[in-house]
Amino acid sequence: MAIQPYLDLITSEHYNKPKFMAWLTAPLQLVDDTTTAANDLLTAFDINTAVGAQLDILGVSIGQARDIGVPLSGASSILDDTHYRLVLQARIARNNWDGTIPSIYEIWNNAFPSVLLQLVDNQNMTMQAVITNLTDNVSQELVTAGLIVPKPMGVELVIVANTAVGEQAYLAMVVTTSDITIITTS
Repeated sequence: MAIQPYLDLITSEHYNKPKFMAWLTAPLQLVDDTTTAANDLLTAFDINTAVGAQLDILGVSIGQARDIGVPLSGASSILDDTHYRLVLQARIARNNWDGTIPSIYEIWNNAFPSVLLQLVDNQNMTMQAVITNLTDNVSQELVTAGLIVPKPMGVELVIVANTAVGEQAYLAMVVTTSDITIITTS
């Protein structure tokens, strides 16, 4: 109770009067509760600790809805908190990216320290992203759906999810005018 030091300043003449102490405590407690609530806002809306409705509010501010509109295998298109947090962190990274390869590595390593990214710029308006250490099939599908890796405008991005997930979640072919690219999971 942060108001106790103020109550301790009351002289002994009035300290043992319950009505006076209650009258004095009531407004002090309001100020203390408001201060506590204001301090809790920082942690309640921290992307690393927020849950449920707080993540949804962060999603509105960031510009990424919880419903990604792409149904995932074995799940709906509405993400749980863990995967929604991953998509929000990726969206923040994409929003702050200046378009250079060195800066994407810096942003990526800050947002996803356990997930490795390797970019290859083919110097022909195409690039390849190899993602390693994805933890589950939903994360893998989010990567292959293009919700995780940022890419420059007008550049074709081929994503290779390199993971130890037991079942194969995605297999596709991207056909372009010059070549065929196979995207598989390991």
